[in-house]
Amino acid sequence: MSCNLSKAAFLQTFRKLSCVHSQLLLLRGVHVSQFKPPVVPTDIDPFPLFMEEGVQTILNDITGIDLKKTALLQPKKLPLKPVLRAVPDKELKRLQADSFKKERSKIEQRPPFMRARKEISCELARNPEIAPVMTNNLLFIDTSAFTRSERANKDKVVVVRDTEGTLRTATQEERDRAIQIAFPVRGRTIFPSSFFKPENLHNALQRCRYSYVLDKVCVQYDPDHPEFLRITKEIYDYILERREFDALRGTRHFGSMAFYLSLCHREYELVLDMLERKLIVDVMDYIRLHRKIHSQEGSKGSLSKPLGYDKKNFEKLMGLYMKRITGNRKKQAEKMVESLLEAGLPEIIKENLSQRELIDSYLKLETNVY
Repeated sequence: MSCNLSKAAFLQTFRKLSCVHSQLLLLRGVHVSQFKPPVVPTDIDPFPLFMEEGVQTILNDITGIDLKKTALLQPKKLPLKPVLRAVPDKELKRLQADSFKKERSKIEQRPPFMRARKEISCELARNPEIAPVMTNNLLFIDTSAFTRSERANKDKVVVVRDTEGTLRTATQEERDRAIQIAFPVRGRTIFPSSFFKPENLHNALQRCRYSYVLDKVCVQYDPDHPEFLRITKEIYDYILERREFDALRGTRHFGSMAFYLSLCHREYELVLDMLERKLIVDVMDYIRLHRKIHSQEGSKGSLSKPLGYDKKNFEKLMGLYMKRITGNRKKQAEKMVESLLEAGLPEIIKENLSQRELIDSYLKLETNVY
C-alpha cells in the first residue's frame, strides 16, 4: 500500500492525532501537564539588584567552572589531529589557570535580568502640506562618529517622517532596524530569524540545546527587548518544568536563571536539586541570595559579609527557609536534610569548600598568556 500524502497533509494529520491522544489522556484522568509558569513580580526593579557586587559574587560561586562541560558545549569543528605536548608541572598549572580565567570571564558576561523597555514615540512636528509628495516613510539616523559603540548607539537620534507629513521619534522597533543597518552587530540580523518561531524554538528545546538557544537570543536581542524576555522566560520555564538545571550549570546563563527563579519565588526546585547533588555551600549562598532579593536580610550590603560554611549555619539557614514552605515541599526538604546529616554533612561541606578553593587558587595565579 503506497502513501502519497504531501508534507503539509502529513503534518496536519499528525497534529490531529496528537490532539486526539491528548484528549484520550484527559478523559482517562491523566493530566498532560500541571506545570504553572512563574510570574515575574512587578513591584521589584530587578536590574539594580542583579548588578550588585555581592549578588554577582554569589552567582559566580554557584555557577562554578567545569572545563569538561564547556568543552562539550563548544560548536563542533572539522576533526583535527590531536596535538600532544609534554610540559612540566609548573607550565601545566599555568595553562590550567589560564583556562579557568578565560572561562570565568565568559561566565561573568551573563545577560542581566531587566524590565522590558518602554515604547517611545514623540511627535516633533506636523506638516500636512508635504503629504502629497510623501510616498513612503523616511527614516533619519545620526551617523556621526562615536567612541563607545554600545552606549552611543543607544543614544543615537532616530526620527521618522510619515507619509502624512508628521515628524516623530522612531519607535523601538524602527530604532533597532536603523541602528543595525548603520552600525551592524556581528551575528545579528535586521529581521529576526525563523529560528525564534515557537515551533522551531520548541524543537530546539526538546533536544536540550538550552545554552545554544540562549546564546543566539543574546546576539539577536538586547536584554531589555520584550522578545528577549519572552524567549528566555520560556526556556527557563521549560528547564524548571523538567528540572534540568544541570544543563546550564557552569555556563554564563545559570546565574541569570537562578536569579529569575528566586525573583519569582520558584527557587525551591533549584534548592532541592542542589541538595540532591550535595552542593551544600551553593545551597547556603542561594538561600542568602533569595532572602536578599526579597528584603529579608537587612541592609543593602549584607551579602558582602562573610558567612561561616559549617553545619550550624547550614541548619540555621535551612530552618529559616523551611518556615516559608509548607506541605510536601517542606517534607521533601526535611527528608533531604536528614539524609545529608546521616551521610556526614561536615565532610560534604569540606569537599565543597575544597572545590571552591581550587578554583580561587587558579583564578589568583598569575599567568602570562591571559
